[in-house]
Amino acid sequence: MADLRQVFNRNVTLSYMVNNPIKKTKFWQSGAFVSDARLRQLLTSGSQTFTVPYINPIDSDLEPNYGNTVFTDLAMPRGIEGYSSQGRAAYVNEGFLESRLQSHLIGVSPLQAIAGMLDQFWIGQAENRAIATLIGIRNYDQANSKALTTDISKATATAASGFDVNAFIDAEGTLDEAYQGTGLLIVHPLIATKMRKQNLVEKVTTSADLPPVETYNGRRVVQSKRGTVIGTGANAQYVSYIIGAGAIAADMVAGNDDLEIERTAATGNGAGHTALWTRRDMLIHPQGFSFVADPATLTGGTKNEAISASWEDLTKAANWRLDASADNLAIRFLVTNL
Repeated sequence: MADLRQVFNRNVTLSYMVNNPIKKTKFWQSGAFVSDARLRQLLTSGSQTFTVPYINPIDSDLEPNYGNTVFTDLAMPRGIEGYSSQGRAAYVNEGFLESRLQSHLIGVSPLQAIAGMLDQFWIGQAENRAIATLIGIRNYDQANSKALTTDISKATATAASGFDVNAFIDAEGTLDEAYQGTGLLIVHPLIATKMRKQNLVEKVTTSADLPPVETYNGRRVVQSKRGTVIGTGANAQYVSYIIGAGAIAADMVAGNDDLEIERTAATGNGAGHTALWTRRDMLIHPQGFSFVADPATLTGGTKNEAISASWEDLTKAANWRLDASADNLAIRFLVTNL
């Protein structure tokens, strides 16, 4: 079998990779991730921190002006409310030793297999970073107003305290109407199983070349064991994350020297190793919140220097600040028993 150095061609591998793997995540396809030219510009600027303006939805419950024929009647334009969110980019990378890639070097197109593996890796990284961020937002909410949380769980679980469609509708009903009926629902696998038993999960085909996706009341379903259960046993609390369209600003670009082959001579007691390195600069930021951690406390790096927020940093309540009204946010949490 050919080794990695013999078969690897950076340009060919790049041709097989998607331009932005983040667009293949369930978060993007559900509409929960949103990006625009401002984010891409910030991410490629080299700045570690960024500020993105966010405009609140225009309130259609306020009655409009009614025109008439009186010259001196002047209409006053309505103000549009907005705010700025402070965020932080993450500079992430991963290396793969040849032994970890050997299974991908067997077949008709090993470079296509490598590209697919790398795409899936970065898709998973983006989704895990988003989930860690949502855990941090929930921890912030629990430490403050709990305005984003609907909690029907009980210390001793009952039939009325378990997850069902009524509890979901009550929690989703606290969202602005613009955020209802679409987006994402992140649940523990046991909750997902219960949803299927209740015959409320639908499989929807979104594209001819993609497999059907599971939806629940219009929301794409994502299963995760991270941050979705508190405690154990019959009285455990299960946290479901209801995420509306546009709730999270997100983007990803290739880092410097992405897809770099490294050969070490001394490792393996002189036998040497070959490694493939991939690098990404990533923004995953919840709309309406600022990430306010002291840079000196960050752990995304080494003991010598950490300039990115790690998953653990993202989960800490103290590292977040609410900048907007809870009514205007597209994020809600539902806490139930099973």
